[in-house]
Amino acid sequence: MVDKLESWIHPSNSGIRIRQKINARGTVAFGTSYVVTVPTKLTGGALKRKQFTSREQAEAFAEDEWSGFRRQGEVYFDATPDERNQFASILPRLRASGIGLVEAIDFALPRLRPAGGDRTASDVIEELRASKKGMLERGILREDSEKAFRLRSEKVVEAFGNLPIRELTLDDVRIWLGSMDLAPRTIKNELNCLTEIIRYSVARKYSVENILDGLTAGDRREIYGNDEEREPEILTVNEADRLLTAAVDHPELDLLAPIVLGLFCGIRTEELKKLQWQHVNLEEGFVTIGRDIAKKRRIRNVTLPENAKQWLSICSDREGEITRSNFFCDFDRRFNKLLRHAGFVEKDEDGNVVRVAWKKNGMRHSFGSYHFALHADSIKTSNELGHRQGDNVLFEHYRALTTKKSGQRYFNLKPSASAKKVVAFAS
Repeated sequence: MVDKLESWIHPSNSGIRIRQKINARGTVAFGTSYVVTVPTKLTGGALKRKQFTSREQAEAFAEDEWSGFRRQGEVYFDATPDERNQFASILPRLRASGIGLVEAIDFALPRLRPAGGDRTASDVIEELRASKKGMLERGILREDSEKAFRLRSEKVVEAFGNLPIRELTLDDVRIWLGSMDLAPRTIKNELNCLTEIIRYSVARKYSVENILDGLTAGDRREIYGNDEEREPEILTVNEADRLLTAAVDHPELDLLAPIVLGLFCGIRTEELKKLQWQHVNLEEGFVTIGRDIAKKRRIRNVTLPENAKQWLSICSDREGEITRSNFFCDFDRRFNKLLRHAGFVEKDEDGNVVRVAWKKNGMRHSFGSYHFALHADSIKTSNELGHRQGDNVLFEHYRALTTKKSGQRYFNLKPSASAKKVVAFAS
């Protein structure tokens, strides 16, 4: 047993005290240890205590702490008068806010000097464009996805191109989006593009945080409205018949096959533009939407109803593309002409076309609605549309849109007996 417990300052004049302590468990004592206490004037914060099993370990720790404090003092005395004045001026503000100096520095440094380096919005966008171009060349990314980002990111460059990406604020984004005189869907697309740019910046450590995390659902509704929440619109059976008839009567537009597959299989327009006749199996009665065509790259087989097979059978040239696509908006221009021929237009008093009265995603929504009304099986309709199994959200809207009788009429639309073979114009 130790006769007298020791206590001493080490190193001398440092203020760091080491004291000997008896180790005990209950009433049983076993050996001694050494507790080092570093005062607050050295730590700059809370008192520091640490316990060691030997005197040598305790003194070595105390010497390290004292050396560290002296180095800090040397740094302070090495500071310029201006630096010391800055420190003296901010310290009261930090104390008043309850923020430590180290805490403030740790917060500020990565924001003012990001680990990935300083990049303007234009720099980041150029990097992303180059990345997407590389993925396109390797077949990882689709051409329309690469082109869509390239075009949409132009507006971001115009708005924020020279601004360091770390300085972009949520208020900047709100003002920018609020100033757009564009359709809600277009504004949403621009926001999605900016979201990708900012996420990339955070991943590359060009900025610390995703400022768009502060954009609430209410903010989004205020910016681009409730466009996504509107009830889907569908074609009447007579409107679908008019569209098919116009496609037959105007073979130069090369649109009968995509119209049939849109109306009776619910295939997305962007998927229709890429389909080949080799994907259509008339004999077995299905269309294969491959991974290179399908949205989110989920391969699926879509059933060909009997009436769809009859419509497709009058297409004489069933090789190559389902429909031609010679340039970026080729399909859209021909489709708009077809809508005029089918009577989907509004005219003024002088007979001039003022608006093409087409329902957004009309063919796909029509298929989903009539198919669900006919079969009363949301999972079956969901699978045909390429949704994840069990996704019934869309059908909460579809239930009220039509009836089983209308569904029977819709899927009984067939080419007339006198319909001639349609000459396919796909290149």
